[in-house]
This record gives sequence, C-alpha cells and structure tokens, in this order.
Amino acid sequence: MRNHLSKKNGAWKDSQHNGSGEGDHPNPLELKLSEVVEIPKGSDFFLGPGLQFVTMDSLLRIVSFHGYLSTGAFIGLQMLALGRRLLGIEENERIHVLCETGNCLPDPFQVLAGATIGNRGLMIRDIGKMAVTITRHTPPGERAPGVRIILDPAKTRKFDRLHAWYMNTEKVPHREVVQILREAGETAYSYAYVKVPVTGKWKKRVAICSICGEPFVQTDRDKSYCVTCVNNKGMGELS
Repeated sequence: MRNHLSKKNGAWKDSQHNGSGEGDHPNPLELKLSEVVEIPKGSDFFLGPGLQFVTMDSLLRIVSFHGYLSTGAFIGLQMLALGRRLLGIEENERIHVLCETGNCLPDPFQVLAGATIGNRGLMIRDIGKMAVTITRHTPPGERAPGVRIILDPAKTRKFDRLHAWYMNTEKVPHREVVQILREAGETAYSYAYVKVPVTGKWKKRVAICSICGEPFVQTDRDKSYCVTCVNNKGMGELS
C-alpha cells in the first residue's frame, strides 16, 4: 500500500493506492497529527521526492514523544530518511547522530533510530544550525563513514514561504511549512560526506567536590571542584 502527493484544486494531498483506511475514528494522536498533515487513508506517508515513505506508526510515535509534529521534527525525519539512503543504512542498523540544534530536530532520531542522549548515540552541539551529521556505528580506532546534512538557505529560496519560516521573517504555520517540505523533498537539503574518528570509551573517574561535597564525574584529574560550584562561585581560575 502506498500514498503519494497528488495535486487537486491547487493543493497537495495524499492519495491512496491498493488498500482502504483503517477506520473513521482517529485516536488522540491521530487528531494531533491531523493538525499539521492530512491523515493518509493507508498505512504509509510520503515524505517527499527522494525520501520515499514512512509508516503512520512512525509519525504517531514522533507525535507521542514530541507532543506534536513540529516543522523541526519533520525536518529531522526527512534528514533521517535522507541520511539512511545516502549511507545505505537499514532501519535496524545502529547510528550515531550529532545535531547542531537542540530544538525539535533531535527527536525523530531518538524515537525512530534509537540514537538517544542516554545511550550516547545522540550528541547535541547547540550552535543554532538546522544541520545534522549521521554516522554508522563503527569500532573505536576507526573512522566512521557519515554525512552532514543541512537545510540549505540557497535552496529554500526557491520556496518563498519555507524560506520565510527558515529566516524567521514571517510566522508560517507548521501545516503549511511541512507541506512545502514534502513537495521539496531532498531538493531543500545539501549534504557532504565525512569521516569521523571514533575514540575508545574512557574510564569514568568519580571524585567528591571539595566545596559542595557531592560526587561528580571528573574529566580533569587536577580539578577538585564540580562544574556547578565553579559556575556558581565564579571560580573559573581555581584548580
């Protein structure tokens, strides 16, 4: 069963092939999802040209985790699909992800790829860029093949409302921006292949802070103060 975007009366909608819907009574997550996208009648949802399909269950899992399908979360979903395709990564393969923003973008990687902050599969370097680097899980000492993907402003200029949202020059509803992103598909993104050195797991050292008396993970053997106490007391020069 497949759905794709078809244009009718000037609007893009999901069309269904070879199947029927699962019922006329959407659950609360479906209602939340329907605020941003039209619920397809089948089980698959078209992400855009070059990005293929994602299951409805995947979309609902994002909604459940994130609270709703934000534009940033949808961009993360598209980036995940594009990264997997470019690197030839299957859905059940482990990946590592570096997100360059902490807003919305990381969540699809946590929900659908199992790359979380807790298992160290996801790192966030919040520099305010709509970009992500995806790498294969690779043994220590080797260089992990990967790809850095960015929502490219030179390409979003082709879509006025999308570009206005991206540059924050206009308030554009999520529903409208997500629809444009689906029409654009991979054409809104640029990417570059990378090789990322993989370091071994370092041995954790736990020390007792000499100020607050609480245990903390010591990253510098010469530092006897936890970061909280250094920041609170302005003791950046202490060692």
